[in-house]
This record gives sequence, structure tokens and C-alpha cells, in this order.
Amino acid sequence: MTIEFGTDLSEVGVRLAAFSRRTFADFGLGGPDVALAGVGLSPEDFSWRVLEDYVEGRLTHDASRGDVFALLATALRNDIIDSLRKAAHMREENRSSLRRERDSADGGPSMDELPANASDVSIILEEEEYCRRVWASLAGDPDLEEMVRVILDLNLEKPRDIAAALGITTTEVQNRKKRLRRRFVEHHLVNEVHP
Repeated sequence: MTIEFGTDLSEVGVRLAAFSRRTFADFGLGGPDVALAGVGLSPEDFSWRVLEDYVEGRLTHDASRGDVFALLATALRNDIIDSLRKAAHMREENRSSLRRERDSADGGPSMDELPANASDVSIILEEEEYCRRVWASLAGDPDLEEMVRVILDLNLEKPRDIAAALGITTTEVQNRKKRLRRRFVEHHLVNEVHP
């Protein structure tokens, strides 16, 4: 079976599974046998569920709204986020049944896990602080948060693709980009450039 853009269904499944694993990692969930606590679904389960919805017609694509993969990836990410919000997940404590090996004799991190030098530590800390400031600047504006997540998660650059993934017009994408730029300038995350 093939999807309308000529790609083999199994290839799309592999791409979606990779995207699903990356989405899990974005939420701090990783490992070879990871499953979402409370719902018991793996990244692959989520990707095949979205594909099934598409193939059976429960998820439809309008060619004028962009790429099919963007639609599927957005649906997949939304499905994962919805599952994370489920009460069962919030109440369940996820503990490994395996005994944890110590990283080193004294229980600290191994030498392979430590940064090479002090400047590496400084760079890592600065990047983490900048990311915290970016997300803090977006607080209270779900439209901007949603757009930034879609751009980063789906690696989209073209306004048409961003609009398709968000289900909005390209004009609205441009308006959000202007608001985003103003927000970043106000929070001193980027420098204001005058023409």
C-alpha cells in the first residue's frame, strides 16, 4: 500500500517512528524499551496508530495545506501530548524493575560523561539558560509556543509548511513570526535590527 505522495507505507512508518522517538526524548522519555507510563504505548505504537487513522480515513489530508508527513507528524505529536496529560500517566510512578548499575565505584558519573574542560561546561550551562529564557518568554502565548514547537520538532522553515502543520494560513504564520520577533526583542533574546 502507498500513501498519496508515492512513499511506501513502511518507509513512512519508519520515519514516523523516528519522529515519535525524538518526541519522547523531548519529554525526557528514552531508552530502547520505553513506553509511556499510564497508557503503555511505545513510540512505535503511537506512529502506527496515526498511520492507521490516516489509512482508515479518520485523519484526512488536504493537498493544498502542505506535506502529508507534516500532517502525520503533527497528529502524532498531539497524540503523545494528549497521552502525557492523561490522569493515569500523572498518577503512575514509573520505576525500573532492574537494578541500577553504578556509573563508577563511588556512584558518581564516569569520566566519559564529564565535559572535556571548563569552557564546555560554561557553554552547556549558557545554552540551557538561554533555552529556559526563550521558553519563559513564550509563557502565556500558546499560539507562539505551538509555532516554535512545530518549527523545532518538524524542522520546518517555509511559512506554507508551518501553516500546514498548524492548520492556519500563511498570513497568520507571518503575523506570529512578527509577534515572536517582538517578544524576543522585549526579553533581550535577540538584538533589534533597524532598517
